[in-house]
Amino acid sequence: MKRIIAIVAVIAIVFTARVIYVNAFEYRFTEKTVHATGETFTLHDLELTCTYDGIYSSEELAKLYGEEILSYCDESDLILTIEITNPTGEEKTLDLTSFRMQYAFTSGGGINPYLFGYLNEGIGGSKCTIESGKTVTVLLPYPYDWDTLGSEKPYDLVLSLYPENVRVRIVEK
Repeated sequence: MKRIIAIVAVIAIVFTARVIYVNAFEYRFTEKTVHATGETFTLHDLELTCTYDGIYSSEELAKLYGEEILSYCDESDLILTIEITNPTGEEKTLDLTSFRMQYAFTSGGGINPYLFGYLNEGIGGSKCTIESGKTVTVLLPYPYDWDTLGSEKPYDLVLSLYPENVRVRIVEK
């Protein structure tokens, strides 16, 4: 009986040591970097500046862009403008589909793909290619549900979670 207890204790100690090792050295938590709107910062060797345009109803977007946009809109969409500058000597590509909106602790999901295509006709898809020394301006539309999210703050645009946790704080508390 003492032998079984000793074996179980050794297995528990080895297991605990392995868990501590993996969490401490193999899969470290990344430090969260939160940027303000209007602030220029670097992500994947590109310089980004994100500005908050506002939350628009489908009717407001129809007044701005025409009635045909109604088939692409949600009931309300949060619109952000992001300027992407490539200061490197080579062409770079940034995948915009990985960007997610987060409302307090609720994931707001990804870009509205239909409205994104309508607002960014010259981009040619969600993978934005920027030539060396050029700047590209992209509008990022995210579905917004007033009933669920109207009082939730802050709003963050999550650009990357790993190996860097990079966010832009859209609306402060």
